[in-house]
Amino acid sequence: MNISIDSKNTNALLGRTDVKFSIEFEGGVPSRKAVREALAAALSVPAERIVVVRLDSSFGVHTLRGISHLYQTPEAALKNEKKHLLIRDGLAVKEEKKKEEKKAAPAKK
Repeated sequence: MNISIDSKNTNALLGRTDVKFSIEFEGGVPSRKAVREALAAALSVPAERIVVVRLDSSFGVHTLRGISHLYQTPEAALKNEKKHLLIRDGLAVKEEKKKEEKKAAPAKK
C-alpha cells in the first residue's frame, strides 16, 4: 500500500490540519483502520489524532482518494468531530437507545 499526501491545509479555528491523500493498493479496498494507520505512519503522528472523513474509490482502479482531519490532541478530535465519524473510526462507542416503557394513558370518560 503506497500513500501520498496531496495537500495539507491548517485550520487554526478548529485546531486541526485537513489532509487530502491518495493510496495505491493491491487486492481489496483497505479498511478505515488500515488507512488511519498508514496515514499515521506517513505523517509521523499517533493514529488517535487522525479522523478519516471521506474515502472514495472507483471501480476497476486500485487507487483510493480521501480526506482526513489531523487534530493536535485526541481530546480535540472527540470535541470537534461528528459522532458518526468517531464511531466509524473506533474512537467512540455507539450508545444503545433504551426502550422506554410506555405509560398507560388514563381512560377517557
